[in-house]
Amino acid sequence: MSKDVLKNILKKQSHQSKATKVSLENINFSDYLLVDVREKQIFQTTPRIKGAKNICNLEELEKFCSKHSEEKILLTCNGGLEAAKFGTLLVEKGFKNIFYLDEYLMIAQDYIELEEGEVL
Repeated sequence: MSKDVLKNILKKQSHQSKATKVSLENINFSDYLLVDVREKQIFQTTPRIKGAKNICNLEELEKFCSKHSEEKILLTCNGGLEAAKFGTLLVEKGFKNIFYLDEYLMIAQDYIELEEGEVL
């Protein structure tokens, strides 16, 4: 299966969340604080959006969101599922500035620079 065929299949996914979903086609990443919600080891060893902060603990994420309540916070992960779940939890706790990227990083790399993870 070619990379383009796989990308077309992956683009049809849809993870539901109470957070606001953003589209790669019309996003300006500089408008958001980027938070990657994947577990630390996965974040460190796999490609990630350059400049994204890694917070995978809900309590820490709530503190971060409280501190940055006037800014848009974009949650990311590898494919959208974890970002959607954390987005719902944060919105249910009253945060209104939460957005999530429901895309695989394989697709996101066409729109934003990724940095490589460390080899352990």
